[in-house]
Amino acid sequence: MNTFGHLKLFVLQRIQRWLFKPFYAGTTLQESEPTVAYLSNYDVFSYLNYATEDCWDEKQFEVNSQIVQKLLLHAATTKNIPFSVCKATSFGHKHLFQKINAQLSLTKNEKHAFKSVVNRFRECCKVAKEHDVGLLIDAEEYNMQLAVDQIVMDLMKEFNTSKAVVYNTVQLYLVDGNERLQQMHYRAKTESFNLGLKLVRGAYMQKERKRAQKLGIPSPICKTKSDTDANFNQAVAYCFNHLSNISILLGSHNEYSMILATEIMKKNRIKSWDERVWFSQLLGMSDHISFILAKKGYNVVKFVPFGPLEKLAPYLTRRAEENTAIVGQTSRELALLQREIKRRSIVAKAL
Repeated sequence: MNTFGHLKLFVLQRIQRWLFKPFYAGTTLQESEPTVAYLSNYDVFSYLNYATEDCWDEKQFEVNSQIVQKLLLHAATTKNIPFSVCKATSFGHKHLFQKINAQLSLTKNEKHAFKSVVNRFRECCKVAKEHDVGLLIDAEEYNMQLAVDQIVMDLMKEFNTSKAVVYNTVQLYLVDGNERLQQMHYRAKTESFNLGLKLVRGAYMQKERKRAQKLGIPSPICKTKSDTDANFNQAVAYCFNHLSNISILLGSHNEYSMILATEIMKKNRIKSWDERVWFSQLLGMSDHISFILAKKGYNVVKFVPFGPLEKLAPYLTRRAEENTAIVGQTSRELALLQREIKRRSIVAKAL
């Protein structure tokens, strides 16, 4: 797909649509509406993502910002969409974040470009706060993330005065994930604003390890999956112990982590419908977790991407790679589907 996708060959495009169909809602906002309606029938909320990234054109950055604002307004008029989402690399060049991350000086033109990036974020945050819609800001690769954190924390200070509107994403497959989370919380407490956090394991594992190996530096990624799981579960427990000024969205397909979260909520007498706590899975992945949690009264929101398939391909490919990294997850989901098909067959014959 990477080699020949730009040729727009009919057969390749058909294969792409077939491969990715379970994981995206369509090419346009209008096409995504049936998916949102279907999920809402089961008390599962949605947040729509025009999943474009790695842009290089200033005009496209502006277009992307306008799209996010449009989605925020759409969410405000649709009761089943409590959040919208954006990504730093859809608002500005990668190299800007990389230079700031590395504490390198920006040129005059780069400073101007970076000011535009911040303004795009700010305009989106204004719309989010005005219409009471959460804005989730996705994570980036490690050599950009500290720069993104800096922007998002400043935005939280400005917009999260009475409740969490702006959310930063913390990837817990990073060795320093919990340390950074606690630093963010310390700043929120010190400067009296609410901390919005989306907790995930992470989506750039192979790329990060290859980069570290190439540069001859320690990998920022945990050595084992069990280390990542421990990191994630530690972050979950920390956030639940500080809900007085933290709102969280738990983005995970790990059954044990979701069960652990619900057990902590029960232990701490946190209501399942508490608006500070959301559970989230990707469209087409771990549906059994999403629907069971929703049935039990928890706040559940599906991450629903849409857009032209050629722009979605990098995002969707990463989701496919991420899914293969979930030990046993695919086989468990298939076993559950087979069991349900068998059950329905037996019921049908009985009728």
